[in-house]
Amino acid sequence: MDIAEKQSDSPIRPVDQLVLDLLRREEGLSVTDLMERLEVTATAIRQRLDRLEVSGLVERRKQSVGRGRPSFNYFLTDLGWRQAGVTYSDLAIAMWDEMRSLDNPELQATLVDRVSERMGDKFRALLPEASLTERMQGMAEILTHRRIPTNMNNGLGLPVLEVQACPYPDLVVNDHDRSVCNLEKKVMSAALGHEMELSQCRLDGHSCCQFKPIPSSMPSG
Repeated sequence: MDIAEKQSDSPIRPVDQLVLDLLRREEGLSVTDLMERLEVTATAIRQRLDRLEVSGLVERRKQSVGRGRPSFNYFLTDLGWRQAGVTYSDLAIAMWDEMRSLDNPELQATLVDRVSERMGDKFRALLPEASLTERMQGMAEILTHRRIPTNMNNGLGLPVLEVQACPYPDLVVNDHDRSVCNLEKKVMSAALGHEMELSQCRLDGHSCCQFKPIPSSMPSG
């Protein structure tokens, strides 16, 4: 399964959002359950579920194992939970502020390294086993699917990721020493398996942030 199959960039229709909202409140609903709650036909429900499955937001699980036609219940995927409206921004801001308030710089640095490595591991699991350029293209697709518009191009012979919206807008407001930018650079490096540099930043007035591999980390040949 490629990245395009794992995550969809298509906007969710309001009628499909109703299904996500129901599955958020009550996991494991069947087509019949959804028919009763939404008061629409089975055909309409299946069309909505099909779209959500293709988008990677919903998964079905077989319930009956006996004779006859199998039945299925439907559940939100991890991506579906995020899309359904769950947000952890307040928690993230509070934890970041607490980490930044630590008096021990070495402990701060260790925590940033561990968080970035863990985040990078999650992204890396979604990327193909391919060349650095292809992996960077995959990273651009993942971020775009997460509503962070990102392009990839070649700048002076090196592939460049152009992130056109900050993934952490609430965290950079008072981030005078650019620690969030440093975290994002470390996440990119961990995800792509090559040391990346932040060659330009929106905080400096540029139209986008640019990440590109440090030449010494590029594979030879």
